Amino acid sequence: MKKICGFIFLFLAIEILDFDCKQLEGYFTKYNGNNFNQIDKINQFKCAMECLKLETCKMAIINDKMCSIRHEIVPFNSIEMDYILIKEINNSLRLDSNFTLKMTLKNHSDWVISLAVLQNGDLASGSGDSSIKIWNLEDGTVKMTLKNYSGPVWSLAVLQNGDLASGSWDSSIKIWNLEDGTVKMTLKNHSGPVRSLAVLQNGDLASGSGDSSIKIWNLEDGTVKMTLKNHSGPVRSLAVLQNGDLASGSWDSSIKIWNLEDGTVKMTLKNYSGPVWSLAVLQNGDLASGSWDSSIKIWN
Repeated sequence: MKKICGFIFLFLAIEILDFDCKQLEGYFTKYNGNNFNQIDKINQFKCAMECLKLETCKMAIINDKMCSIRHEIVPFNSIEMDYILIKEINNSLRLDSNFTLKMTLKNHSDWVISLAVLQNGDLASGSGDSSIKIWNLEDGTVKMTLKNYSGPVWSLAVLQNGDLASGSWDSSIKIWNLEDGTVKMTLKNHSGPVRSLAVLQNGDLASGSGDSSIKIWNLEDGTVKMTLKNHSGPVRSLAVLQNGDLASGSWDSSIKIWNLEDGTVKMTLKNYSGPVWSLAVLQNGDLASGSWDSSIKIWN
């Protein structure tokens, strides 16, 4: 009971969900007895929980939202825990066959921060352990481990030629040849962690950083073509719109739409009370954004 599980985002096994404390209490009472302690009456909060994978770990914490599990408990079977979360997704006591767990990939020694699907169907994962792993999704094995960083790998993007770009806590971007695992190019111009990457329609690379700037890179020679500055906080997310403009989400709670012809801000979207962590372009051209304030907004 003296050791506390770290708060880990375990992709492919656990997702960040909106839970209700009382519903969770029912699940944990069913599977582990009466060891669930609701500290505060906060419902519909966002939290993610790491399964108790280590037998030496006797306590788990749901991070940040006044809700925790206390007392000694037996570690969950990871698959059983996934089923509990899946039941919560479906808001039902039955397991929907559309949400069965196919595979759990384990080889990193720290939290998994970023994912990207390669052109051949393999999966790339960037971790707090400073490595990138390339996974064969047929059998769940690691085909390759890429190591050339001194800090966590925060962002990944697949280039038009099939190479992999990665951004790190050490402020650098690396371009990887996935045939042999070598670094083809290292891009350095940011003064803060590279939190987000996006490949533009012309093949250039956009990078968002903790230094509050966005840089547009020419991948032919590794030079910076343009630096975009208008955010007052770290740039956490990037997305390329259907018309070629760039959307950026920031710690300053705003989204900006950039004209990449001249580097100007075409529009600033403000309707959040917290950082904008994620962006995605919908099929109809609208923009979806996810924020620290637990909401998702769809923008015209």
